[in-house]
Amino acid sequence: MQRRNALKNIGLSVGGFTMSATVVGLMQGCKAEVASSTWQPKFFSLDESDIVSKTLEVILPSSDEIPGAIELNLTQFIDGYIHEVVTEKERNGFKAGVEEYLATTLEVAGKNKSKDLSAADIEERLAFYLKADSKKQNAWDAEVRSALRENGATPSRDAVNFSVLKSLRQRGISAFKGSEFIGENVLAYDPIPGMQIGCVDLQETTQGKAWSL
Repeated sequence: MQRRNALKNIGLSVGGFTMSATVVGLMQGCKAEVASSTWQPKFFSLDESDIVSKTLEVILPSSDEIPGAIELNLTQFIDGYIHEVVTEKERNGFKAGVEEYLATTLEVAGKNKSKDLSAADIEERLAFYLKADSKKQNAWDAEVRSALRENGATPSRDAVNFSVLKSLRQRGISAFKGSEFIGENVLAYDPIPGMQIGCVDLQETTQGKAWSL
């Protein structure tokens, strides 16, 4: 019963980050995090942090020029953010959702532990949910919204997994764009902004890049 009630709050977890002094401090702390092999999560279990890390790396992979989710310690940041910033209701809902995502993925892949999951296993799950047709995605969203209402039914496994993956994608991208390396080396960056000039050609001013600040 407690788990079912927690899952009804899964919709509260979808979204990016609200920038604050706490969030900035977490981002700065992630730069000096210990290696992933020795890092101990505060919110996720070890299996949960492993599948979250693998999922974020599939969404935001590294390349020759740009580091990916693992190298940027995005899982560490998200773990710290949920542990320190979000409400208890949101924490409980997201925790139950990640547990469901882990259990479903292991079941579909025929694996016992998250460490046994391959990138291909994760890609299959991401494709099933995030590349589903709009009719399915809208139905899953409707289940999650309904669950938030008083006496709402617990959302299905597919609806929960879809909500978790949407949240991880949104939070991962927000953390990626907010990291120091991406902000200073990939996005358009000006540590001392000058005057605001409207109606200018983005290609001329930033070569088409979004501003990091």
